[in-house]
Amino acid sequence: MRGFVAAVLCLLGVACADDARTAIRGTTVRVGEPKAKGETGAYSMRIFASDEDCGSDSIVDAERDACHPYIDRATGTVHLAFQVLVDGSPAPMVLRRDAITVLHDKRNPASNGEDRVQIIPHQQAVIGHLFILLIDGSGSMAIEDGGDGVSRMDKLRRALLRDDVQEAFFSGGSFGSYVSPLVFRGGLPEPLGGKWVVSEPAEYKRLVKDELKVGSGYTYLYQAINYAAIALHEQPEIKKAVDNSGLSPTIIALTDGFNNERPDDTCAANAPRLQSLLTELQAARMGKKVAGYEPEIFTVGLGVRAWKRFKVPDDYNVVPGKLCKQWAESRIDGNVENLGVDNAALSWIAKVGGGESYVKRDADGLAEAFKAAAQEKYTWFELRYKVDPFYLRRGFEVTVRLTSPYQVEATVPIYPNAWLDGPAGTPGEDGWPVPSPFRTSLVVVMVVLSALIVWNYVPAAMFNVRRALFGIVGGGRKR
Repeated sequence: MRGFVAAVLCLLGVACADDARTAIRGTTVRVGEPKAKGETGAYSMRIFASDEDCGSDSIVDAERDACHPYIDRATGTVHLAFQVLVDGSPAPMVLRRDAITVLHDKRNPASNGEDRVQIIPHQQAVIGHLFILLIDGSGSMAIEDGGDGVSRMDKLRRALLRDDVQEAFFSGGSFGSYVSPLVFRGGLPEPLGGKWVVSEPAEYKRLVKDELKVGSGYTYLYQAINYAAIALHEQPEIKKAVDNSGLSPTIIALTDGFNNERPDDTCAANAPRLQSLLTELQAARMGKKVAGYEPEIFTVGLGVRAWKRFKVPDDYNVVPGKLCKQWAESRIDGNVENLGVDNAALSWIAKVGGGESYVKRDADGLAEAFKAAAQEKYTWFELRYKVDPFYLRRGFEVTVRLTSPYQVEATVPIYPNAWLDGPAGTPGEDGWPVPSPFRTSLVVVMVVLSALIVWNYVPAAMFNVRRALFGIVGGGRKR
């Protein structure tokens, strides 16, 4: 009898002998052990698969229900939660939809072009920020594109002075947020007005209004980004802000054209330079250059895209054909630069730097890009997606892969019960199903257990009935 009861409980998903699989409460589904894969030993993804995982210090009590895995076979919904770890600690980050890939048994859950994946950030990180503004101050920033007397530098100045941009830069709460305004013209970046770190909005406004001016010289974009990502940390004010105050550094690099270091530079000449920069940035992001100083890098182009359909290759191998197309041997100065902004290089840099790349034409567009780069960060994320319910009738694997700001992925096996479903979920306010109340599951379990108890007493009851009616005991003999 015990064996029969155990088998029924296993069938219901309540308990089984396989300890490596965790039952999802309120369902008959079990979850296996997640397996993480990262770019280095320092980076990994953690998928929450059990009550113990969701009981960690990184999950506040009010959000634990959103952390637990949940499968609703009636609607084909899969719900998981995950976070990225750096050296074992949660990594605060901004996660954009295009930076995450979700695979259901190696298939994309999208149906007929419809995106059936939803990402919800949780637990805003309580950290301060250091926004390193890396501004192109070369002569081309004086160009007036619209014929309205407004130069490119004027557009930038208007964007930086908008109230919502200032609020984004200086909204660090009790931890504080600071800005390091740097301008690069003919060499390494220099602090605007001699100020390496600005902590007050009023001082920031004064510097942008009075000190942000167009200079002369070529555009040493790659050198400027390399300097800001590594050597800038040696500046005493920057070092103090990052090491002593614990600020999280974010580089926002703006240019209106191409990296151009000499009059005879061709587009192809930038390929080895960009490759060298990407190698340095990868090492910096992994903490191999300056421990504790691993800035995220966002890039902003002012103008139009030079390469309309460029997409960053997965291998990060920079060759002239990928970077310049048919313009590889053409001079940049006075020729290739007329195409617009080198969005190919900017996209490459941002992807390796863990940020995003934007190309905007006016002050409003620039402001939106700056605000996006200054978004608040979160420590873990809720994932929901839908597939045809048919694909939830057997065991499957879910793979979650990030390409930015960290290149990590994890896979978790999930095992639906082949014979019995748990109660169907109830629609939530946002249309996604939520687990049914516990009493719904309890009704199902109690009915089955009641039947088992009744069945256990049926032989004895039948015996007593026969004895009462016929006076028969054992072997059919009368007393």
